[in-house]
Amino acid sequence: MPDWLVFILLTFLIVAALGVVFIRSLLYAVIIFGGFSLVMALLWQHFNAPDIAITEAAVGVGTTVLMVAVVTRVRGEEQ
Repeated sequence: MPDWLVFILLTFLIVAALGVVFIRSLLYAVIIFGGFSLVMALLWQHFNAPDIAITEAAVGVGTTVLMVAVVTRVRGEEQ
């Protein structure tokens, strides 16, 4: 992976972290968090840590699915 791509991915991580903090919609924040986790898994793989990358991907998918389910259920109860 070229250095400029690593720089772009690290910049995305910073922007995504700030986006999760400042966005108003919970569902959008969860989606951004899922993207953050995906990019982290890619970077761990690039840094030759495949065990951490697999763990990050599995935990990221699991928590994202769980959080989407909770957000949609909470929205359904509010309406």
